[in-house]
Amino acid sequence: TEWSRRLFEAVDYVGLGTCEFLVEPDGRVNFLEVNPRLQVEHTVSEEVTGMDLVREQILIASGAELSEVPAPRAHSF
Repeated sequence: TEWSRRLFEAVDYVGLGTCEFLVEPDGRVNFLEVNPRLQVEHTVSEEVTGMDLVREQILIASGAELSEVPAPRAHSF
């Protein structure tokens, strides 16, 4: 989450988007891509975080700040 936030702040991106990374078994992080949209599998992210990402997208588009991102409470493969 922090890497994604820093990347979006560095390019002055406003809105909902996704960053994808791969974490190697040794802890190395590899950047894959950025997409300026809600990811197709956003329902998995919603289940893991408890956030309604469609609602967040609408709020951001109307000028609101992003809600505090909760710590993940699960994971998926």
